[in-house]
Amino acid sequence: MTDSPTDARLGSEADLPFDYYTCKASQAFDQWFGCLTVGKQMSSYYRYGEKAGCGKHWKKLQLCMAVKVRSEESGKALMREYREAEAHKRNSLPNVLDVWTKRE
Repeated sequence: MTDSPTDARLGSEADLPFDYYTCKASQAFDQWFGCLTVGKQMSSYYRYGEKAGCGKHWKKLQLCMAVKVRSEESGKALMREYREAEAHKRNSLPNVLDVWTKRE
C-alpha cells in the first residue's frame, strides 16, 4: 500500500489538508446524535417512508475513537484507509456525466 491517497484531486502528501489524518470525535458524536433525533427521524419517515439509518455516523464515531487510542502512525494509517475507501466509494457512484453528453 502506498502512502499517497487515491483521490485524484489530491496530489502529494504536501497537498493534503492539515486535518486529513485527524478525526474529531465530538463532531462525529454530534452527527450521530443528530441523526437519532425525533425531528430527523420524522423527516426521513415523511420523505422516504422509512426511518433514517444512522449506521454510517456510528461507524465514523467508532473510527474516531479507534484513531484516538492508537499510536500516531497507526492512527494515520487507519484514517488513510478510511479516506481512500470513501474516495473509492464516491468515485464509483453514478455521476451526472454518465447521463448527459457534452455539447460541442
